[in-house]
Amino acid sequence: MPSLADIVFGALLIWLVLFTIHSDGTVGLLQDSNTGYHIRTGDYILQHHAVPHQDIFSFSQAGQPWFAWEWLSAVLFALLYQWAGMKGLIVFTGTIIALTNLILLRHMVWRGANFLVALVVLHVGIGASSIHYLARPHVFTLLFLAIALWLIDADRRNRTAWIWLLVPLTTLWANLHGGFVALLVCLGIVAVGCAIEGSWSAARRYALLALLCLCASGLNPYGFAMHLHTITYLQTKWIAELVQEFQSPTFHSTEGKYFELLLIAGIALAAWLISRRRVAQGLLILAWLHASLTSVRHIPLYVVVVLPPLARQVTVLWDRGMLWAKRGSVLDILATLAREHTPGLQRNSLWAPALVVCLSVFSFGWSWPTDFPAGRFPAAIVQRNAALISGSRIFTTDSWADYLTFHNYPRQRIFVDGRSDFFGKEISEDYLQILKGYYGWDALMKRYAFDAALAPTQSAIASLLRQRADWRTIEQDGQAVLFQRVP
Repeated sequence: MPSLADIVFGALLIWLVLFTIHSDGTVGLLQDSNTGYHIRTGDYILQHHAVPHQDIFSFSQAGQPWFAWEWLSAVLFALLYQWAGMKGLIVFTGTIIALTNLILLRHMVWRGANFLVALVVLHVGIGASSIHYLARPHVFTLLFLAIALWLIDADRRNRTAWIWLLVPLTTLWANLHGGFVALLVCLGIVAVGCAIEGSWSAARRYALLALLCLCASGLNPYGFAMHLHTITYLQTKWIAELVQEFQSPTFHSTEGKYFELLLIAGIALAAWLISRRRVAQGLLILAWLHASLTSVRHIPLYVVVVLPPLARQVTVLWDRGMLWAKRGSVLDILATLAREHTPGLQRNSLWAPALVVCLSVFSFGWSWPTDFPAGRFPAAIVQRNAALISGSRIFTTDSWADYLTFHNYPRQRIFVDGRSDFFGKEISEDYLQILKGYYGWDALMKRYAFDAALAPTQSAIASLLRQRADWRTIEQDGQAVLFQRVP
């Protein structure tokens, strides 16, 4: 029989799939065309049997040193796309996200949360994290961090040899996504917290583990040069100002409301833990709470960190409140439901993988997408003008550049794309100056020898090019306009 945990996993996976395949581009796993660039990177690696060390996608930085630090994810994405197209990517990344939340749910119950509390807390966590539910390599960081924190939790309760699995896991993690740094940060915080608590043997244990994981992360095609590049990248202020997901969150959206709840709860929980001399756990929550306030992309990581201890403490409060419940009352019925159904979250069966297989093999009559959503990317114009676009030195947005790479590589060469760490400050500022039509934009267009432009219809650069006699409009719609320089 399927367990409640199986049902939660299945509901999450189907929700992610249906929201994606019926999306107009505003929701779903395919909102970011960065996925397309990863697919083409994977194609290159499979074709050449080598990981690239120089840029292969741009004309502005052609041949310059480049870290394809998510190379293994790129290979996996390319194989999935070759096998099942966009459907394969949707089902796979949806499965990783659903599995991450299943592990969080099981972790909460393992710590003592009951059925109702665990589901409600998980719901809030998903609401806050969904802003970053995308078919991109960072889903591996969400999964591995959830696994790692449970292993650390279990080891702190009773020391076990299983904790050393984090060392080989880090090697795999470092080749899938740069988020392996999150594990090193967590282990360092736990080691410091244990030292403050006076548990020096535990502090040495986790410090040693952090060192071994750091060494293991060096087993990648770029060695420790990738670590230096990552640190520089994360500390660069202009990138935070340029890239939206590196900016602080707002609280006006639905996701922001969920995050606000977890923010308040996390502060209260961390204060309570530290007051009880459970410093390591409290510091861990505060560290990732701070990180999530400085960057939207850290919100899902904060959720992974805070949910298990939060669900445990909410359950403690729940149990105290239920002591006053009268027999047969609504509260007593809820308490009975929570007590009787909690074991259903402690096991899984073959129903969960069976669902994944069924979604992978059968179409169910659903209209699975074959491209990124047309409501977000200029699919029609790109398709009708493929020869012109792919053969030009074209200016376009960084997001649309990833889309062009996905469709037109290897003929297509772009100016800039989502790899802000690679293009650097000067080219990134030149890109913004052109896009926003700031003074000197026309000189930059000549300097980079652009002979075409694909811009959002309402953008400043589109308005300026419409007025220029040396540029002509090839095609436009409500989303995008394609220009060509007059010879």
